[in-house]
Amino acid sequence: MKVFKRLLAASGAAGILIGLGGATHVFATSPYTGEILLGCAIVGDSQKISVTASSDALIHIEVTIDGSKVNGGTQNGTGLTDANHTFNDQWTVAAVSANTMAVVRVWALAATGVTTGYGTFDIHPATAPCATPPPSSLAWSVVDTQQVGGTVKKTCDAGVSGTAVFTPTFHIKVSYDSHLETTFTAPAGLTLPLDCNGESQQLPLLPPTSTITLHESTLATGAAAAADTTITIGTAAGTTTINNAKAAVVTTPTPTPTAIVLPATGQPASTPGIPWPALALFGLIAIAGAGLVLRRRS
Repeated sequence: MKVFKRLLAASGAAGILIGLGGATHVFATSPYTGEILLGCAIVGDSQKISVTASSDALIHIEVTIDGSKVNGGTQNGTGLTDANHTFNDQWTVAAVSANTMAVVRVWALAATGVTTGYGTFDIHPATAPCATPPPSSLAWSVVDTQQVGGTVKKTCDAGVSGTAVFTPTFHIKVSYDSHLETTFTAPAGLTLPLDCNGESQQLPLLPPTSTITLHESTLATGAAAAADTTITIGTAAGTTTINNAKAAVVTTPTPTPTAIVLPATGQPASTPGIPWPALALFGLIAIAGAGLVLRRRS
């Protein structure tokens, strides 16, 4: 939760998952700047994209090369801005067979809503080195629509207590521009805790038709895991409730005792084996006894 509280708006309102919760209009100017270190990179060069915000934000960088989208060139293309409100993504440029233009798209999420950045840079193979132009700046655009939030809360069945922790996946979609769409999961540590039967928590401001999917990564005590919950952002803020049912009690049946059969006698282990000669002797004694009784009666 402390991580989300870092994502504060300039006005001091709470951050991305402790946000405004209602709808807000976009700002006329962007609170972000960004730079692509190499305007033209050679295969094997170290490329770097830096984004600086006026306040804390969650940044997601996508680079499209030859039609394939990569997460900022590396697995580190998504993260929070640091203490200086800056996020850097750096990676080694992979091989290309011919001169190629890479497209950079940046998504910034803060309490004020979503802002996007755009830029390009060239990639040349080692056999066709390029000149070294100055760094290229990212161009920023506010999302030209009212962005909406909402709230989410957790209810728990009797016997379930504590806090459940959820990992959010964002699917951002701007209805008026097909290029403005992306999906990414929040980085490790950026989670949403919800207390059993506790207060509602605010959701970030996103364009309508966007979604947030909450995956329960840590269960409340005694709870069964809730299915992933996908919240669709509408034109007005709403409240979503996630319930944790009590985990089913698993009982282990008592096993039925099984007699152990001894291979030598074929008798159950609980019944001592009686030798056949002894059985014959018992039979003779019984017959003799019966004859004696008959003689006495006669």
